[in-house]
Amino acid sequence: MMDDLLRETFARREELVPVATPELGESIVVGARRLRALRRWVFSGLTFLCSMLTLLLMPFLSGPRTAPPVAAPPPGQPLNLLVIGVDRGSGEPVQVNANAIVLLHVNPGARTAYEVLLPRDFLLDLPGLGRQRADGAYLVGGYKLVAEAVAGLTGLALDGGAVIDIGGLEAVTRAAGGVDLCAPGCRHYDPHEAVDRLRQSLVAGDGQVLHQYLTALAKAAAKPAVLAAAGASVELHRGSASLLDLPQRLGAVDPAGISAVKLPDRPAGDGLYEAMRNGRVGAWLDAHPQYAASSTHR
Repeated sequence: MMDDLLRETFARREELVPVATPELGESIVVGARRLRALRRWVFSGLTFLCSMLTLLLMPFLSGPRTAPPVAAPPPGQPLNLLVIGVDRGSGEPVQVNANAIVLLHVNPGARTAYEVLLPRDFLLDLPGLGRQRADGAYLVGGYKLVAEAVAGLTGLALDGGAVIDIGGLEAVTRAAGGVDLCAPGCRHYDPHEAVDRLRQSLVAGDGQVLHQYLTALAKAAAKPAVLAAAGASVELHRGSASLLDLPQRLGAVDPAGISAVKLPDRPAGDGLYEAMRNGRVGAWLDAHPQYAASSTHR
């Protein structure tokens, strides 16, 4: 009885199954390509957001100059920072996978910076744990473990870095008094609306909203209330960089001078790491233009 009922049900549903025509196959392939492109754009936009927030807020959060400089490196010397983006949603201090991982190479002398994007499924050699995905490495050991693995991979002495909690941006926006966005139509957005619209823009590929949001935060970055709120969303990690000259070195970077770099496989990757160690990323990218990532989110 039950077998007959199941056969009848499946027989009625068979006519609803689309015929496997070449046109259907092509539409599936096109849809998959669009989804992959959308995911790449969201990831690229998120890494840019994290990089910009680091450049905007880290100089202010690094603290005042309370002591004379001690063995400070030359002001124009490049910096290598590790920036990790997470989205805890509620802002609660729970450990999560990393949403974005980027090596930020800052050249204050040229007022430029380069984002080297690490795919979330990039395999890192973790001390005592073997090869693991980069996003999972943050879940297991936080910033410290990821930094150790990245330093071992690249040979870089990281000058510091930050973990940006996208879920905590609402408090930062509230401290800034909300933001003015044209998305579409120009008006003032309250904190919840602004962060919700920002998330939508990352999915939809609307780079204008991202630019407007960062511009609004930049104008309010020095306000004490904004810095206090940012302190809960931006977790700073200081490496070999001098705390005393960090603000002026980061503050020299022009946001328009940020370029994204796709992480190449070896041996090309080793050449990029050497260029980062020697402060010659621009020259390396000129010689390897195929690794210049799209900058449409800017």
